[in-house]
Amino acid sequence: MPVPAFTRVCTREFGETVLRALIVDDNEDDYEFIVRTLKGAFKGSNVDTYWVQNPDAVNIHQEIHDSDICLIDQNLGGQKGIDLIRTSTENGILTPTILLTGQHSEDIDRLASQSGASDYLVKDQISSTLLNRSIRYAIAQKEHKTKLSEAAYIDGLTGLANRPRFNQALRLAIDSTARSQSHLALFIIDLDDFKIINDTYGHPAGDAVLQEVANRISDVVRRSDIVARLGGDEFAVVLNGYSHEEDIRLIIEKMMAVFDSPVRFGTLIFHFQCSIGIAVLKPGDKKRSADELVRAADGALYKAKQSGKNSFEFFDQHMGEYIDSLAATEADLSNAIGKNELELFFQPKVNAGTMTTSGAEALLRWNRDGPAMGPADFIPIAERSLAILSIGKWVIEQACKHQRELLDRGISVPPVSVNVSPVQVQSESFVEHIKETLAAFDIEPRLIEFEITETVLMEQHKHIIGRIEAVADLGCTWAIDDFGVGYSSLSLLNSIPMSKIKLDKSFVQKMTNCASSRKICSVVTLLAHELELSMVAEGVECQEQVDMLTLMGKDELQGFYYSKPLPFEAYAKLLQEQRIWT
Repeated sequence: MPVPAFTRVCTREFGETVLRALIVDDNEDDYEFIVRTLKGAFKGSNVDTYWVQNPDAVNIHQEIHDSDICLIDQNLGGQKGIDLIRTSTENGILTPTILLTGQHSEDIDRLASQSGASDYLVKDQISSTLLNRSIRYAIAQKEHKTKLSEAAYIDGLTGLANRPRFNQALRLAIDSTARSQSHLALFIIDLDDFKIINDTYGHPAGDAVLQEVANRISDVVRRSDIVARLGGDEFAVVLNGYSHEEDIRLIIEKMMAVFDSPVRFGTLIFHFQCSIGIAVLKPGDKKRSADELVRAADGALYKAKQSGKNSFEFFDQHMGEYIDSLAATEADLSNAIGKNELELFFQPKVNAGTMTTSGAEALLRWNRDGPAMGPADFIPIAERSLAILSIGKWVIEQACKHQRELLDRGISVPPVSVNVSPVQVQSESFVEHIKETLAAFDIEPRLIEFEITETVLMEQHKHIIGRIEAVADLGCTWAIDDFGVGYSSLSLLNSIPMSKIKLDKSFVQKMTNCASSRKICSVVTLLAHELELSMVAEGVECQEQVDMLTLMGKDELQGFYYSKPLPFEAYAKLLQEQRIWT
């Protein structure tokens, strides 16, 4: 009796399962031929065969993902097997696929390989020996690809899925949920005040906490659920295939309980908490894209953080307004350059020996047509949306342009420092853009300094050290910003081309009433001098702070005590006056 086109057949003719073979073919005679040939190809072995006549009637990508080998016919009614293989490959599915056709074609042979097929066989030429060889080769090829993909898709610290793998898995889970009419929940988990552990006890302690958290989260959920580390102290969990929303709430209780017990690291004991943002897809809900679901969970996480941390929040419609606002900000940022809304201000640096202006830090301002927003708020949004790449280039170009304007006016020009984001430094065009911009404005490289935070150096120095060195080779200088908030930059100071360290303003501002801050300032200053580096004390607000610092002639002071950030013309006037700061 023919099998209806919307059903799937599973045969268990070869005993206990060791190989799951999926056959996608709209012709029953061809399907039965492949089954018979498989019998001959794997005599004495155990194989399950599954038949899909109509790929549109099932979640075909999930079926392919769950199989060990797939044999897919090229002509499937209204669609082509090659297209099915291509989309599976693009979704990150590594299951080996063999394309089957009715006749040989060099074009199909070429396209099959390009689409990701492991092999290409003509049906009337298939024998048991040929099919055995083809399947064994395809599976061996998959094992090799799997080993390679583990490096690309696994977080090296925790062993969890990383962000690219999470993105792929979430898309598949959304498709599966739509077909199975089950519940899907996305958790975005952020550790509260995790930075304190890193800053106070160092990254080895922080890494130990992250590894333990990863293990605990994985123990709470099913093996079929997706657990990922998105970066830093942010984790994600995708719960897929749950029948009732109450099942998800039980998981939340278990997830919050994960953080009840402290984590031990040597003799240290760390008590910590988390905030969780949750987005749920229910049967009958409008299908959302992976990006929309992540935005929803992020919006719920933001609300959880705002409500006092150590809590969880479900996304609701009111949060949609926040997400829409965030999306609008991202769009506005991407258009800010074209609308001439960005402007550089310059905060002078004062030489501790001569008390003259020895440089300035370029600080970005956004003259937004709408609610005011400071750099601390819009820079993270720019980094997330990658608008920072175009904005960062604009800042470098404007800094060079203003230096050229000052030179053309006959003004003695000190270096100007520019803050750079790790997203910028990782860009392939970062070094070349700096080189081209310096040449375009005819600026000596020594007149441009770049600042990068200590935290970025500690977390990503292996990925950016080459570009830092390349920029230094051009003749530009580098400074470590916010020095003192990390734990082991000392080990990097001899291996990276830094000329200055900027003492974090939090220590300078507490000097007058905090003995430990005074000691830290003293130690950092001594360290800079011993390594023959310049030291910049930022955040200076009074003379008493200056008097407490043990400075040398090449050191610099920066803060409101001397000057707030100035628009370009005010800064130019300051340089022209050659002011002596007293």
